[in-house]
Amino acid sequence: MVGLAGVSRRSFYEQFANKQECFLATFDVLASRGASRVGAAYRAAPGDLEERLQAAFGELGEAMRSNWKGASLAILETPVLGAPGLLRLRRATATFEGMLSGYFQHAPEASALRGPVIRGIAGGLHAAMSMCLREESADATPGLSEEMFRWTLLFQTPGAERLAERLMKRARTALAQGRKAPSGANQDGACAAAGGDRERLLEQALRLAVLQDYRELSAPQIADAAGVPIDAFFELFEGKEACFLAALAMLSDELLSMAADPDLMSSDWPNAVRRTVGELMAYLAERPIYAQTIAGGAFAAGPQAIERNVQLSRGIAARVTAGAPRQVRSALVVEGVAGAIAHTVRCQVASGQIQLLSVLSDYLSYIVLTPFIGANAAATIVEEDL
Repeated sequence: MVGLAGVSRRSFYEQFANKQECFLATFDVLASRGASRVGAAYRAAPGDLEERLQAAFGELGEAMRSNWKGASLAILETPVLGAPGLLRLRRATATFEGMLSGYFQHAPEASALRGPVIRGIAGGLHAAMSMCLREESADATPGLSEEMFRWTLLFQTPGAERLAERLMKRARTALAQGRKAPSGANQDGACAAAGGDRERLLEQALRLAVLQDYRELSAPQIADAAGVPIDAFFELFEGKEACFLAALAMLSDELLSMAADPDLMSSDWPNAVRRTVGELMAYLAERPIYAQTIAGGAFAAGPQAIERNVQLSRGIAARVTAGAPRQVRSALVVEGVAGAIAHTVRCQVASGQIQLLSVLSDYLSYIVLTPFIGANAAATIVEEDL
């Protein structure tokens, strides 16, 4: 690093305590510059909200194309640092969410959108950019910019305020009735481990990976926490990585099984989406360790775990949208829905409010339904009492 920068090791350590501090400082610079470029493009563009947003997203795409390595560092590499990186990424995303919320709120021709919808939109945008960067598709950024612009505008509806009031009232009622994490869920986020040695090891691998630095985790620690002899551990797994990947596969299988409701392929698809999304969010609210794994734990466990985590979100999105009765209105729909779900979980984990995931499920259902049936019809579906 010091060689590439053309500075001495001494000069480096006069500025930064270690490589991670330097990395995070670099991220802060990149994120600030990106937000400034997008904001300036929006303010400089003439015309209405749509024209200004189109200019802003065009600038976002150009910023990615012109500094591909910087964009990859900011979006793909930062989560690998674990909690410090995820915190920085969440702060940067929150800045963009604030900008987007302000654009809708202050445009005379637009309807203000509530925070959970804005987060869903932002999560979809983040997932779309991540996909483009992973596939190293720099030449695709102009088309990506246009699709991100279209995705963002999908969720506008004259009934936005009525929808927000309805969902907020429902959320308050749910909280007043005590619909939080059940008493059976451990308050430190751990899931109760049951079954044989393998099942206990898998649960403890997930638990320990989110309670401490994965890189410091060892096979004996997992075995000890599960109450399993170390010899039995190595009869089942080659090491901690194999154990963690198997645990991640277990988590994925459970969530994907829930997202395979046969009614999602029926004429009652909209209501099946709402029910399935609600069940998924309630399941994660009851199992904080699973939510924490999706939000951060998997990102510190290496490339294989990261890829499996990404594929889990995509798999859920693909299953809940496969039976949609109408042609999709966005080319980003699977990535967008996957990103909306994953980002909502990340935000709740970051805020320490995992137990509230279930009360956000109707907002996510609105995000899933809108690209297929339109914002007005989607709002009507999620406003109805179950």
